[in-house]
Amino acid sequence: MPEGLRKRVIVTVSAGAVIGVVEVVLAISFAVLVFSGFLEDARPSGIGIYLVAASLTLAILAWRAGVRGVVGSVQDAAVPVLAIVASSAALHTFGGVDQAFLTVVAATMIVTLLTAVAFLVIGSFRLGNLARFIPYPVVGGFLAGTGWLLMKGGIAVAASTDPQLGTIGEFVDRFELVRWIPALVFGVVLLVATRLVRRALVIPAVLVIGLVAFAIGLIVTGTSIQDARAGLWLLGPFRAARLWQPWTYRALTSSGTDWSAVFHEIPGMATAVFVAVIGCLFNVGGAELLLHTDLDSNRELRDVGLLNIVSGLFGGIPGYHALSLTALAEQMDADGRGAGLVAALVPLATVAFGASIVGLIPRMIVGGVLVFVGLSLLVAWLVDMRRSLPLGEYLIVPAIVLTIATKGIVTGLEVGLLLAVVLFAVNYGRIDLVREVPFGAAFRSNVDRPPGDRVILEGLADRVQILRLNGFVFFGTARGLLERISKRAKASPLRFLLLDLRRVTGVDASGVFAFRKLALLAEAGGFEVVFADTSDRVQEQLERGGLTAADGVVRFEPDLDHSLQRCEDELLAEAAPGAESIPGEGSALPPADLETYLERRSLPEGTVLIRQGDRPDEVFVLESGGLRVEWVRPDGARVRLNTVRPGVMVGEVALYTGLPRTADVIADVPSVVLALSRDSIKRLEVEDSARAAALHRWLATTLAVRLTDAQRVYSALLD
Repeated sequence: MPEGLRKRVIVTVSAGAVIGVVEVVLAISFAVLVFSGFLEDARPSGIGIYLVAASLTLAILAWRAGVRGVVGSVQDAAVPVLAIVASSAALHTFGGVDQAFLTVVAATMIVTLLTAVAFLVIGSFRLGNLARFIPYPVVGGFLAGTGWLLMKGGIAVAASTDPQLGTIGEFVDRFELVRWIPALVFGVVLLVATRLVRRALVIPAVLVIGLVAFAIGLIVTGTSIQDARAGLWLLGPFRAARLWQPWTYRALTSSGTDWSAVFHEIPGMATAVFVAVIGCLFNVGGAELLLHTDLDSNRELRDVGLLNIVSGLFGGIPGYHALSLTALAEQMDADGRGAGLVAALVPLATVAFGASIVGLIPRMIVGGVLVFVGLSLLVAWLVDMRRSLPLGEYLIVPAIVLTIATKGIVTGLEVGLLLAVVLFAVNYGRIDLVREVPFGAAFRSNVDRPPGDRVILEGLADRVQILRLNGFVFFGTARGLLERISKRAKASPLRFLLLDLRRVTGVDASGVFAFRKLALLAEAGGFEVVFADTSDRVQEQLERGGLTAADGVVRFEPDLDHSLQRCEDELLAEAAPGAESIPGEGSALPPADLETYLERRSLPEGTVLIRQGDRPDEVFVLESGGLRVEWVRPDGARVRLNTVRPGVMVGEVALYTGLPRTADVIADVPSVVLALSRDSIKRLEVEDSARAAALHRWLATTLAVRLTDAQRVYSALLD
């Protein structure tokens, strides 16, 4: 065997053995927590089920992962919830330990299979990014809450007390202190070691040190194995010699399963599924960071769904990506697939050795591992997250933990979901969904008006308010929008309020009510509300809520441009009669004494004055009538770009640049234009240089005004 390959095999086998040992300890710890109290006599069978599930999880995820290098594990997230479900189901079972055990196996199988279905559905419908829609503090609260339950369970396991029935008084009893203080210390040491020493073998090393310390303690105190068993310092002795039997088949086919007790635990089982799904979604993202690679979250979820179907049929608990074991394989530079397959053999070997070997494991070690896992979650979310979360969001985490600790995991889930809704409403309500666009000089319709009209509209700019809304208008934003408009209406006289709803995705009942109040405010204040570019769905919601078009109060327009055009026309019509003569920046007509160089043309309605793509030979000034500017798309469709009113020039840009015409200019109505050709300009330059200079100044001024207008609009849209 080549030296490089031999070294690779040694590293992979070593990493697999270490991962397998850690997984065995975790699986046994989780089983001891779940099968406690009344179920303690069935603990060997529970340990066997969890060990088989651990082996299946390691093997299947290693097989599916390929070169990705992720390592799977039976997971801690759902374990404390399952422990509560198991304890409650056992209490509601009207039978002995065997019936209670089969009932718990059936409940666990249902939880894992439902979790698998959830993974497959999320992965198949490509919803792998679902976790991003759940507020980070809420997820942190759930995981920290499970950490509290795991830590409490670890103390109860070490003290040989039912974790669901144990009280603080029992735990602080002198005799109980002697039992669980070593487990607590061991868990704290394991936590400190993993946080201070970033090495692959730190967890196995601390486990070995813990076992050696326990053995030394037995020797120093003169305690024999029999005395340790009698004093409940060890997991054993177990009545059963074998660790595994086909319990799921019996749970489904025999009359021993109390299905009424199973159905009684539906809320807890649903909570376990929810917590497992959330944990998996976050671990997939964490695995990407560990491996420095992009993982297809949807594929990962489908793979995890497959392994949980198999594991669930054997009665195992949910399993998925394990960040700690993946990091261990990565740090040892081991092949993830090979290490996972080797690690899968270790739990099977433990099952083969039987209950006699497992019974020698100290409760201190098992309880300490549970304390370590629980403390890791608590420290990560209660301590580490304090530095990265704002205080208001951070307080959600301890609130959920406190609820779980005092009221239970189901109530904690309900409080967490409620806080998620509240947090979403608060955060979304803080987002300014309204963008104010200044009317007049900065933003107008696509109607090209003469300078005098532009001056009038600029003078009336404060009479028009343009608001562009985005997103979903709901109770958190509707009230702020109404208050903002109310203040604006009181600040100065308002004639038109334009609401651009093009980017509004929906409106809830509160939003509709706010718009109805806005209509009443408009009627009382003497201004008109114009809804522009409203989708059919949103307009249907508004009309169903009682908001319909009313003359002088509410109007619906197809888009913002048409809304602006209507408002401008009405403002100009309402302006003083003498206002039309107000001069503007840049004269509407060419310099005087150019009659001999200008050609007056009459255009019937529909005449194409300028055709897109033609060579530019003339510039035109509209004397009367109206023109429209249209861009012809490659597919032949037409897009309205502009509407031209009398006194406005068209075609000057192409005349100067020499580039082909970029749009069609068509007579909307019978019109009259003044045409100035390129040849006439050249003749003018030869015959009268002064008037030619005046002409070029007029053209340059017109171009400058239009460029300034375009820049103002651009700045307004970016603001």
